[in-house]
Amino acid sequence: MAKQKESETLQQLRRKVMYSCRILGDRGVTRGSFGHVSARIAGTDKILIKSKGVNEEALEFTREKDIITIDIRGNVLQASTGLDAPHETAMHLAVYRARPEVMSVIHAHPDWVVALTASEKPLLPIYAAYNPPGLKLLLDGISLYRRSVTIIDDALGQDFIKVMGDKNACLLTGHGVTTAGRSVEEVTLTTLNLFELARLNYLAYAIGDPKPIPAIDIEEYTRRWKTHPGRSQVPSKTEHPDWRYFKKLLGKK
Repeated sequence: MAKQKESETLQQLRRKVMYSCRILGDRGVTRGSFGHVSARIAGTDKILIKSKGVNEEALEFTREKDIITIDIRGNVLQASTGLDAPHETAMHLAVYRARPEVMSVIHAHPDWVVALTASEKPLLPIYAAYNPPGLKLLLDGISLYRRSVTIIDDALGQDFIKVMGDKNACLLTGHGVTTAGRSVEEVTLTTLNLFELARLNYLAYAIGDPKPIPAIDIEEYTRRWKTHPGRSQVPSKTEHPDWRYFKKLLGKK
């Protein structure tokens, strides 16, 4: 009975990784196969990760079979023929090794982030009520890794995690983003909020000279989050409504 429950839990986690991939592709956060989602299997040194290879599907068409199993050293433990671990597995592993609390990692290539970092335009707090989670993400701190290489080995992985540190979001110059969280749902929503923050910043820069929102509004939201911290967190026991919404959008096509 215990093994059956464990198998069901693993299947649920695999499906969450699959849905996360589809959502990121569907929302245009990344195109084709340029990105990957991973999740730590609780209580083990094993990780589920979106595969690469001749038989892979692009993110928005991800199937359960595209999610393979590796260990914390990067060894492939389970994968169908023609599927392997992505080149930037080392980036995911560096985060997991350094931060035991992290249960899921995403790497993606949003156009807006590539353009902004290449132009050395910082993300500014240009809104609050429009999307409070995006404001909080920025106020909590977003790291900037100033290299644009594919992180393919442990040396580069260590170099990267020194910059990302304990932040849940990191921009990579002329490359993309890496995000981390306590669940697949949480890191997916973090990635989408970061994507929207970058998109609106890009548009504001394109129009002219964007200005941060008034300091009094930042102080007001900071006070609200301190008074009601639960409102800015992703529920762990129930399905987050935003996660449910983005899953439902997949079914409209």
